[in-house]
Amino acid sequence: MSNQSLLQYLSVALPAIPIQGAAPSRNTTNPRYGAGDISQVVDWPEFNYATIIQRYGGILNSKQIVSDPFRSPPAAIRDEPHFHLRFAELLQPRVRRALRAGFEELAPRLQQLNLVPITFDGGGSAAYVDQFRPDTAFVVVGGTYADSTNRAPGDMKVSWKWRSDYRHSQNAFFQEQYKQVLAQVNFYMGQHKARHGFVLTNTELVAIKRIDTNGRLAVSSAIPWTAGGHGQLTVLMGIWYLGMLAAEGTNWTL
Repeated sequence: MSNQSLLQYLSVALPAIPIQGAAPSRNTTNPRYGAGDISQVVDWPEFNYATIIQRYGGILNSKQIVSDPFRSPPAAIRDEPHFHLRFAELLQPRVRRALRAGFEELAPRLQQLNLVPITFDGGGSAAYVDQFRPDTAFVVVGGTYADSTNRAPGDMKVSWKWRSDYRHSQNAFFQEQYKQVLAQVNFYMGQHKARHGFVLTNTELVAIKRIDTNGRLAVSSAIPWTAGGHGQLTVLMGIWYLGMLAAEGTNWTL
């Protein structure tokens, strides 16, 4: 197995996931949150490749990690549980490994940088607040499931139920579905007092930042699932960077 820099490791494109037999359906609803909770959506232009390189380019280039190429194309999906399986196979272990490598490289400076080591896992690795469980969690390494705070909750959807371009759709139903999913993540962020979160589908990643506690959100430009190569912000790198934001001593919370 050959070594590569952490930057190269995170710059790899994810393989496209085929879709087979998917049926249109609505997104999750709950009396505790809804599209009307989102009062404003603005752009988050600072969530980009240049910012990540400016902040962490040193360790991304210096840390060496064994390459882990995708060896076979993923099987098709037809529903969200299927997508969760592909996520667990393709993405989650690579993000965990990349975070571990990054924190190893930063170890002598963690206190100086006001960072704590973070890992990436399923939502059940953080405390359940009122029995709600986001799909994914960034938690402090070494914490207990019952007591850990989810520092950047993530929610996974399938592309035939949610797309980032619904934000500017002329179709009222699509606009509502766009905000419904943001409201779900916003609710989880509020429960854990987290500043950051994300929506991941089988075609794109959108990072989310709470501006306040009144439903004002900033959203990143969508990162295509298959984006990759030198100088490209990939889904792997975007989720890794959300982990680094979650690691910040006080800035992770709102």
